[in-house]
Amino acid sequence: MSDVLPELIEPSANDLSIDAIEDVLRDHYGLSGQIFPIEGRQNPYFLIDNGHLRYLLKISPANDPIEEIEAEHALMRHILRSPDGPRVPEPVMTKDGGDMLVLPLGGEDRRVRLLTFLEGASPPTGEKLSDRSVAAFGSISAELAKSLQDFEHPVLEREPEGDLRKAGPQTVSLLSTVADQEIRDVIAKAMVTALRRIQPFGPSLRVAAAHQNLNAGTVIGEDTDGTWMPTGVTDFSGISNGWLVAGFANTCAYLLADRDGDPFALLPAIRAYHEIYPFTLAELEALWPLVVARTGILAAEAESQQALSPDDTQAKEETEKRRAVLNGATAVSPAQVFAAILDATGMTKSLPEIGRLLPDIDPDSFRMVDLSVTSPLLYGGNWTDADNDWKLLAHIARETSRASTRYGEYRLSKSSTDPQQEPESFALHIDACLPARTAAVAPFAATLKSAGPRLVLVGRDLTLHVEGLECTLAEETELAAGDPLGVIAGADNSVGGVRLRFCLDADLVPPLFCTPNDVGTWSRLYPSPAALLGIDANAPAPKHSDQPVRGWREYLFDATGRTALDLGGQAPLIGHGHPRLAAATYRQTILLNRATGQPSEPEEVLRAQLAELAPEGLSHVAFASSRGDALDLAFRLVRAHTNKARIIGLPGFRVDRRDPDLFTVPTIGTAADMIHDLKDVAAVLANGYDEALHLDEPLAELGEKAGLLIVDETGAGYGRLGHHIWGFSHRGLAPDLLIADGPDGGAPALLLTRPEIAASLAADVRPRAISPVEAAAAAAALDVIREEQLRENTREIGGHLKTRLESLAERFPAIRAVAGSGLLLVVDLADEAADLGERLRPGFIVDDSIPKRIVLRPPLCLSRESADGLVDRIETLLSEI
Repeated sequence: MSDVLPELIEPSANDLSIDAIEDVLRDHYGLSGQIFPIEGRQNPYFLIDNGHLRYLLKISPANDPIEEIEAEHALMRHILRSPDGPRVPEPVMTKDGGDMLVLPLGGEDRRVRLLTFLEGASPPTGEKLSDRSVAAFGSISAELAKSLQDFEHPVLEREPEGDLRKAGPQTVSLLSTVADQEIRDVIAKAMVTALRRIQPFGPSLRVAAAHQNLNAGTVIGEDTDGTWMPTGVTDFSGISNGWLVAGFANTCAYLLADRDGDPFALLPAIRAYHEIYPFTLAELEALWPLVVARTGILAAEAESQQALSPDDTQAKEETEKRRAVLNGATAVSPAQVFAAILDATGMTKSLPEIGRLLPDIDPDSFRMVDLSVTSPLLYGGNWTDADNDWKLLAHIARETSRASTRYGEYRLSKSSTDPQQEPESFALHIDACLPARTAAVAPFAATLKSAGPRLVLVGRDLTLHVEGLECTLAEETELAAGDPLGVIAGADNSVGGVRLRFCLDADLVPPLFCTPNDVGTWSRLYPSPAALLGIDANAPAPKHSDQPVRGWREYLFDATGRTALDLGGQAPLIGHGHPRLAAATYRQTILLNRATGQPSEPEEVLRAQLAELAPEGLSHVAFASSRGDALDLAFRLVRAHTNKARIIGLPGFRVDRRDPDLFTVPTIGTAADMIHDLKDVAAVLANGYDEALHLDEPLAELGEKAGLLIVDETGAGYGRLGHHIWGFSHRGLAPDLLIADGPDGGAPALLLTRPEIAASLAADVRPRAISPVEAAAAAAALDVIREEQLRENTREIGGHLKTRLESLAERFPAIRAVAGSGLLLVVDLADEAADLGERLRPGFIVDDSIPKRIVLRPPLCLSRESADGLVDRIETLLSEI
């Protein structure tokens, strides 16, 4: 019986006296301390607390069998000596060096022994075990079994109550008292199915010492970070020799019942056990059938008990629970559970020998079609065409009539524009284009279960599903490896198509795709059929599956096809992956890709386009490698033009450079005072889109001193604010110099200024030259903004997004304010929502670099669907606060 933390009671008049127990402790153990009788034991137990340690004093009749006690002490000491063993009590020796005493107590001879007491408690009643607790059960089971590897004792030969080697006879005996034939059939069917799966592995299962009944009643635990965790073993009556894996299966059956029959809830325990005391492949394959067998026994026990006590309410509840657990366990394919176990443990099972399905096709003649997320065949959104994958396969097959897709490829065509949706993108099949009328043969010995449009060939360990074959054989035909199976459908001299899938369960129809989260299990349940073609048609696993590898419009895709919305200002203005930009860059790259000292044709085109967009008077365009370089150039210009040195950055202006004459100020008032007090102010730096700043006073002071105004439009120009090309326009500013991003989102940055200011630059200082490729890309981006009416889209979608965010602010005080215009919006947050930007990731990427603020700066092509998806997600997160 488990020695969990006992319930302490006042001593009864009929119990052994506390004085007598004190005498035993003092005289025979040299101990003293507080003594508490323990309720609910057949024989007297006492808890001893001496202020440093606690002990358990056990008293039993002197004529009780001693062998079980001696075995328990031997087990405890052996486990304690093992470096791998779990916590267990320790027998305390008497002053004379003995393990036990026989003393006259309470008018009769009693056997007395003392053990250290393990602190802890049983799992909380009415609460399900957490995944961490389930894993801890696996760990403690493995630690116990591993510590017993070299333990030898006659007690191990006892027959445990839960010996699954005799599961069949146990079940038959229990069901003999059950009159309900329907439930008897359910349990018997589950047991027979499980035993058939176990039987082939019996001879190869290790026989070893293990606990056959490790569960909540035989362990104690502690609360760790709010979760009860098993930490020690207090009952050893279930330890005996048996199948090693069967002992753990009994524990898994307990855990299965705790988790309502969900077999996948066992995976943390299986993984934890295997890491400590690895299973063999045969043991892993037998594990789940053994769990089902134990579950069947428990169900039969409950049915038998109810049959004997039909009016017992508690027995009825237990019966209903056991039925539900057994139904849950038998509703899942055993092959799927085994595949999940293999994934959890990192083990693999080799496939049987597989011959080629189409022996007349030379494997070297195949061409692979790349349909992955990074495929160069996919561009401009062509993957959104439902037939695009087949079209590309057929296109590549035109040259040789032999082309194949790849198993295990994360298809971009299966991605979603919804960041909250896990895409079913991992291909569990192979499609191939091949000459019609090509002969197909059975690749392994099997039975033809279906000869319709989807041919099903069931072998001993593997099932093949084929589409695209003409087969005239009758169903249930037995085929040897190499027997004729049919031909590829289609007319002579045409190209046909076949679809190939494998499955380890003859009763399952393999899906075409699975989600990235299911790959580990499903790729084992539905393995690659590449061997049928004799080629390596397996896609390599991505090295960094969680990193963005492709962009399109406002979307980013990682290597598995998961989607994120790029709303933080890093996306190109026209969006990711625009084919117009790619075409312009490619064309110019093969023509000329370096500056030659003279303006190239693309540069002249770009300058002409920028002249149309430039604010009045700012007709001179200079290029720079980055915003920082553009600022450096602007500083040189204003100082050369004004012969003054001081530059004042207004509140909110970001300057990532050191300059002894550059001052960034916290308030507009401070800026006005500095301009008023200083005589050598060359320029003021202002953001073109910050609506909160009222600049009339400092700019009036600046004008009186002939200083210049530098306006930064990076992240805001080209119509991002919706109603104006440049953000400063609605503020009535008249900049002397304007800094802007390159319109394609990359280099170069731009500096626009008046010609007379540009002429102030020293002759030996030359602005950066722009390469023809950079110019072509920037010009193409400006064409896209105009032709696709992205400014109009910015006004429409930006207004819709702001309205929805303002509506949220009315309902959720966590949003303090919504500011901005077009597709440059700022959301200020209360303390309780300060981490909103982080919680939006990874599906929504926003700029949360300023505490308690998120800045939304998506590309101008943002769709209404994406805007609504963002707001819906924010609403969900705010509702959880």
